[in-house]
Amino acid sequence: MPARPMVSRALAFALAAASACRAHSAQVEPAGSPVDPVTVRLTLNPTALDMDRLRASRMGYMPAVLKAIDTKPPGVVKEPAYEGTPRYGVIRVGNGPKCDTPVVIDVLKSGSRLYVDSNHNGDLSDDGTGKWDLTKEISGANVEFATRSVRASWGTPSEETETGEYRIFIFRRPEASGFSFAKISGREGTVTLGAGDEREGKEYAIVLAENTNDALFTVPVKGDLTRRFVELCIDLDGDGTFKGLMTKEGDKELRAPERFNLADPFQVDGQWYIARPSISGATLTITPTAPPGSDVASLQKPVEVRPLLEPGVVAPAFTVETPEGKPLSLADFKGKVVILDFWATWCGPCLASMPGLESVYQRVKDQNVEVLSVNVFDDRDTFGEWIAANRGKNYNFTFAFDPAAKDSPESVARQKYNVPGLPTLYLIDREGKVAAAFVGVSEARLIEALAKMGIEVAEENDAE
Repeated sequence: MPARPMVSRALAFALAAASACRAHSAQVEPAGSPVDPVTVRLTLNPTALDMDRLRASRMGYMPAVLKAIDTKPPGVVKEPAYEGTPRYGVIRVGNGPKCDTPVVIDVLKSGSRLYVDSNHNGDLSDDGTGKWDLTKEISGANVEFATRSVRASWGTPSEETETGEYRIFIFRRPEASGFSFAKISGREGTVTLGAGDEREGKEYAIVLAENTNDALFTVPVKGDLTRRFVELCIDLDGDGTFKGLMTKEGDKELRAPERFNLADPFQVDGQWYIARPSISGATLTITPTAPPGSDVASLQKPVEVRPLLEPGVVAPAFTVETPEGKPLSLADFKGKVVILDFWATWCGPCLASMPGLESVYQRVKDQNVEVLSVNVFDDRDTFGEWIAANRGKNYNFTFAFDPAAKDSPESVARQKYNVPGLPTLYLIDREGKVAAAFVGVSEARLIEALAKMGIEVAEENDAE
């Protein structure tokens, strides 16, 4: 939802899907439930989670990484006339006999061409011109973007029982050996919850999303880092989005979640449920259950919607941990301008903003400016893997981990800095006061805010 290589882990993901499915089928089901389980059929919508829908619902995307290699994959019978150096890969979507889609990147001196075997005929020359949909300059680099279809295939290695079109959003930086991608497809439908002996229940629009980007809707067991969570989005207020159910309590504005990690029970209208999809997501069974422990219940309580901290407010003190596990406090940066970045490895926009943050840091670090990038709402092991692959190689500023992690409401981001979504960035001046704050890290906005503080951001060529 950052990101793990798909080619090298595709087989592991498929095996984990089967074992996770068995593990979850053994979970204790509730006894004496007040209402019966309900099973619904869901339709695959190729664009159910496109960028417009994500923005409207304040949702991010969780990219995977495909590392391209020199070896042509099996099944490719015809190729286009390459202008540069071809690099190959396979996108695996589903678990059926036709779940592998060959792709090739034709790497040129400037930019590249992208060929995806969308029609699954082994011919990479008949699926378009290879041109990306959009090329955008970000942090001095021309980043390429495209949306493509791949075949989702479910069943067994020898028999396909279900298939469908799975759309993916692809982006590539010029230095990458392959590209990153995230699904924009999801399963959608409606479900009636709350029906009982004397209750009619209420119908809700729902979308089911997997975040491993392989079209397998297996709910991972706790601690399984080979798969990302499966999310059920329920439009509780009927506004067509999943940004949260808004209510009021006196002068306070509260937001209850409309998106639920299916590894945990979830609550609708006072009733708790467990939901389990089929591996393809075509069916979803929702079973009433007893209330869970306080640790799960607290995560689904309505939270007060608080604005970002205003300029001039003293930045709240906090202590987090270095990647090595040592304490690190905001006070350790006393007398410096601090660019405080809240992010997560599963957050696509966070990862997309990192190169720009590094670019700015390199141009201002000599002016007593530091970047403190705090990983929040995340897994320590995943954070450690990301640090090992990126710190000192792609990024050179200071990283830290919030030990409240992802399963606690007592996080620095949520409790002290009112972070509504990721990435969120604060600028803290040399006196320890907030100078600026914004959601979504924009290099241009950051440079403008630094300029107002008297920090000169040199042109990139001047800084080299």
